[in-house]
Amino acid sequence: MRDQKMREYMKAYEAQQKQLQSLKKSGKSSKQANEEIKSRLQNKQNKATKSKKTSAAMGDEEAEPPAELLQKMKEYNVKFAFPDPPKLPPPVLGLHSVSFGYKDQELFKNLDFGVDMDSRIAIVGPNGVGKSTLLKLLCGKLEPQEGEMRKHRQLRIGWFDQHANEALNQEQSPIEYLGLKFQIEYQDARKRLGTVGLPGHTHTVKIKDLSGGQKSRVALAELALGAPDILIMDEPTNNLDIESIHALAEAVEAFGGGVVMVTHDERLIRETNCQLWIVEDHNVAEIDGDFDEYRKEILEQLGETLTPPQP
Repeated sequence: MRDQKMREYMKAYEAQQKQLQSLKKSGKSSKQANEEIKSRLQNKQNKATKSKKTSAAMGDEEAEPPAELLQKMKEYNVKFAFPDPPKLPPPVLGLHSVSFGYKDQELFKNLDFGVDMDSRIAIVGPNGVGKSTLLKLLCGKLEPQEGEMRKHRQLRIGWFDQHANEALNQEQSPIEYLGLKFQIEYQDARKRLGTVGLPGHTHTVKIKDLSGGQKSRVALAELALGAPDILIMDEPTNNLDIESIHALAEAVEAFGGGVVMVTHDERLIRETNCQLWIVEDHNVAEIDGDFDEYRKEILEQLGETLTPPQP
């Protein structure tokens, strides 16, 4: 959807540029041509405003055309890269005879689940069965009520979730935040922020003034600088645009350590070649078959028609 909107925007921009060139060839100055196009746009907007109520009543309301000239969309590259970790011998990380639940809901009972350096796991299952809780138990954010979490003494876990933005120091700029936390030089911090697609003018702006997507890029830069051995990610794509999702998938696929994620992003699961494990019956089990078979089974349970994923 976003790619389609970008194409439509560029088509409108190119058409507007042709109009400007035509006006300039007729003898108008750049300023006069710009003002005439703006006047035309304003007239369209006025007409749209008058017909807005009618369109809304017909259920066919459209966005009003802009009264300003369209600006050329800036192209940018996004690249996430995680350094390859040393190969730690197994067992690396595991839950042993773990039980956990909340007041009126038992989530896990005698759970045994392990992750090694070559693991590629996507946790799936219905909402409310404990997928996010499982990740928090794995990385030590929650303590088992019974059993234990064990990890290699040298293991570094990289945690990233949809709330990672909130953990950033909102009063610091991205450069200050990374520089102070990892003791890196100013230019190195700028380079890393530029690599993850953060515009240069935002590098020195307070994090609290950045958009959600921009904050997520700062958090991903932080994740990479932490040099994790295993990535544990809970809905990592929620605040990312299409370019960033592609870049994250490529980075995860190229990563030399273990990966465990919870995500509803079908493309991320496919592109990272994750094995599917399902949370059910207070436990976790590997699914026999691929993503398409699981997807079809779930839709059949819901009584829905299978629709192939969009390319």
